[in-house]
Amino acid sequence: MDMQEFFQDRRNQAMFGGTVLFMFIFPIYFALVPSLVGLDGAGASDSSGTWEVSFTEEMFTQTENSQELSDGETYESIFLLTEEMIGENRNVASVTIEVSCNDNDDVGFNDGGSGDSDLAGVSGELQDQSASGDCGGGNAFSMTWNIVEGYDGVTYEAEGKMSDITSRWSDNESARGEWYVGVTAEVVDNPVPIVGSFVNSDDSQDYDITWTAIVFEVSMEPVLNIADPTTE
Repeated sequence: MDMQEFFQDRRNQAMFGGTVLFMFIFPIYFALVPSLVGLDGAGASDSSGTWEVSFTEEMFTQTENSQELSDGETYESIFLLTEEMIGENRNVASVTIEVSCNDNDDVGFNDGGSGDSDLAGVSGELQDQSASGDCGGGNAFSMTWNIVEGYDGVTYEAEGKMSDITSRWSDNESARGEWYVGVTAEVVDNPVPIVGSFVNSDDSQDYDITWTAIVFEVSMEPVLNIADPTTE
């Protein structure tokens, strides 16, 4: 059958016309659907409804050892957290430093340590902290800065505008920069011998330092509430 014979048949004409119409309507329909439901690029953040809010986490860790420090000597620990590390559309939940030590070279006395932060090189209004502890239990001391208050990484449902919910979990570009904590050794040298024990002289202590930053991204999916017809 040639083209002339094809178009002389009414059924073929109708099929061809429907095909052409579908070719035009199909892309137009899918271009309009996002804006009709409020999920196009311009209006997505202002969409209201019930949302399932979830979080995807990544953890940045830095470990180091101070080497042996004498009493009163300070080790400068620096942790760099940059925008490139954090990534686009992600936020910093918290930053923690843990300092541990093990005083196993003398009897009856425990060395210790203290730490003082200096956050002058970190963005945001974060408060400096100080902490101290001894080396008897392994973990001497730790400090934690909660950047986004209330963050626990647990999925939940919320009702409202998408933009309002995402802004709730914003770190407001805080926590970027150079985190500094000075770790100062507190070494206890045995002043007197212990009866019945051989006492070693203790003049130094080393410290293991671990920095941990938790970074997360917020994801939101609309919750479809479908009524159960058996309850109506």
